[in-house]
Amino acid sequence: MLPPEDRQPSWPGLDKNRPAVEIKRDRIKQLLKALEEDLVRLEGSNEGALQDMRAMTNLTEAQFGSWDTAKDVARTAQKAHMKIGVVYQDTIARYRAAIELLRAAAYNYQDAEQSSTTNKAS
Repeated sequence: MLPPEDRQPSWPGLDKNRPAVEIKRDRIKQLLKALEEDLVRLEGSNEGALQDMRAMTNLTEAQFGSWDTAKDVARTAQKAHMKIGVVYQDTIARYRAAIELLRAAAYNYQDAEQSSTTNKAS
């Protein structure tokens, strides 16, 4: 182990030569807007949205035919359809959560920046 005087700082804030961390709130706001627009499209009824996917992939047993193997394939397709829908819904929920986390981080940074730059009367 190096003696303390030879150790490099492991925390970026301790290195006086390292550039300051800068959070660009305007860029974060632009990103949030884009993510929210994507979420609206995923949840809507347009092409590629959850509702569209369900409509386009919901195959009935009659569409496969009445022979034994076709019935098995139909059941498999219906199970896959349900599973894909669950995964799609989960993806939307996680997308929504990511948006909320990003929004909270931006507000937390803004609050911290305001608190550290506000002149307080002594």
